[in-house]
Amino acid sequence: MFIIFGISRKVARMATVFALCAFCHTPAAQVVTRVRSHFSLFFIPIIPMGTQYRATCTLCGTTSEISAEEAEQAVRAATLHQAAVQAPGAPSAPGWAPPAPPPFQAPAGQPPTLPPAPGAGPQPG
Repeated sequence: MFIIFGISRKVARMATVFALCAFCHTPAAQVVTRVRSHFSLFFIPIIPMGTQYRATCTLCGTTSEISAEEAEQAVRAATLHQAAVQAPGAPSAPGWAPPAPPPFQAPAGQPPTLPPAPGAGPQPG
């Protein structure tokens, strides 16, 4: 009889935030991930062994371990940023929109004409 056991890890991306890298000292996107380790028996995770949080710089590729509080703060910051970014064409604040220009209306009984261009001579009429 065979018993198959081991340790399995599941990696989940939590957020991507723009921050200063601790190693290359360059502002770049930092990918925050959660790594959960479990003792597995027959490929079924049985006993949780721990959780680690990591930040990976997208510029230099260096990964650093961060605390759970720092990871949650990054998730909150990314959520607030997503809420602030709106779809194209939507007003920038609720209930506010730029005023629409008034429609052009020609005087009654006259065809519409364009105003003379700056610096143009007299218009034949």
